[in-house]
Amino acid sequence: MEKKFQVNLLPQAEEDLREIIDFIAEERPGVANKMLDRFFQSFSQLAINPEVGRKARDKRLYLLGYRYLVVSTYLVFYRIQLKRVFVYRILHGARNYAEIL
Repeated sequence: MEKKFQVNLLPQAEEDLREIIDFIAEERPGVANKMLDRFFQSFSQLAINPEVGRKARDKRLYLLGYRYLVVSTYLVFYRIQLKRVFVYRILHGARNYAEIL
């Protein structure tokens, strides 16, 4: 399928991703590589259809237009603006994302 949207990871999302992969790689490098592939597959999916993610459940985040995509135990938080998708954070699902975003 053709990519319709440009996906941009903001600096904090890049840092989140780096920390996640580094943490996993300490114990299981092979798993870290597979996880990185899963994240990049999800970014490709967003480029094709950014509405694939769910709308944020938190009222404030919902009103700000945040959506999220589940990747394993992580949540990729993003917003759609015109033909671009901005990834703001990548957080573990157990964290209180409403306070962080």
